[in-house]
Amino acid sequence: MVDVRRWIFGGVVLAAAVAVAVVLAGGSGGASGPEPPAKATATGTVERRTLAERLTATGTIGYAGDTTVLARRAGTVTALPAVGGVVRRGGRLYALDGRPVTLMYGTVPAYRDLAEGVGDGRDVLQLERNLAALGFSPGVVDDEFTYETAAAVRAWQEDAGLKATGEVELGRVAFLPGPQRVTALEATLGEGLGGGSTPVLRTSSTRRIVSVELGADQQSIARRGQRVEVVLPGGGEAPGKVSGLVAVAPSSGEGGPGEETEGGIEATVALTGKHRIPALDGATVNVLFTQRLRKDVLSVPLTALLAIGGERFAVDVVEGSARRRIVVTPGLAADGYAEVAGKGLRAGMTVETGR
Repeated sequence: MVDVRRWIFGGVVLAAAVAVAVVLAGGSGGASGPEPPAKATATGTVERRTLAERLTATGTIGYAGDTTVLARRAGTVTALPAVGGVVRRGGRLYALDGRPVTLMYGTVPAYRDLAEGVGDGRDVLQLERNLAALGFSPGVVDDEFTYETAAAVRAWQEDAGLKATGEVELGRVAFLPGPQRVTALEATLGEGLGGGSTPVLRTSSTRRIVSVELGADQQSIARRGQRVEVVLPGGGEAPGKVSGLVAVAPSSGEGGPGEETEGGIEATVALTGKHRIPALDGATVNVLFTQRLRKDVLSVPLTALLAIGGERFAVDVVEGSARRRIVVTPGLAADGYAEVAGKGLRAGMTVETGR
């Protein structure tokens, strides 16, 4: 008997009562064979379907972009955010001496005071973009700190309850890439910070990701840019894309004394689309990697396939009270269906199943 495991993936289980051995080749395409049985326990329909051969891996849901927010000024911590809370542009990350340290969006970390006379730079451009987004126009948004930029800074400072100097001192603003979700606190209320580079809190982005560890024998199932489906607790599915692959080095001792485990890869899956994802930080999910895809192919239920000797297969077609057998060549199998080709077989026909 041919090994069906070569062909059936994604949790497809062939009914025990059906003696079917499915292969990717075989069948002559003719329309003759032994007479079918007089009755069938059930019937199905020949359909055109899209079939996907999928392999399943286990992953953990979390958030991308772990960051440590550093205090660049000295002072006493007088306010901290709640763990799990989200801070957006213009919001307070924390406070020193009763004055807020504000989040602004950007990829260049703050590294100097910004005021009239400072050299042009991308940090100036970031500041002006944020001021404009918050409703404080700096004039032409560019990398030059002008009088208009200083006027916009003063307006922002007044609105934030700060002294309106027109100068942004180092440590008053933290540039981070987008909204920040607070994951942990490093400082405590009332703690005196010396400035420089003192950790205050840790954040991540608000973008959901799934981390999937694949063993050495599974590395080939994932590739960068690959579309996947993430099965959430409760059965819902969300689309995703493999955004990163990182090699995992072999480690010793985990497989027992003196033993070394094989390395693999860690795949990062970015969740895409507009699906609402519940609060599942740290939850285990299944990730479905599509290996082969067949679009709009003629398909029958797996239980409709009959092994008729050797590696030949057929389906029994029901036409009113009559039945006839059509020899078929099976192809990809997935989700309880098999791709088939056979002379005279067409969509809409009724076939016997569940013998």
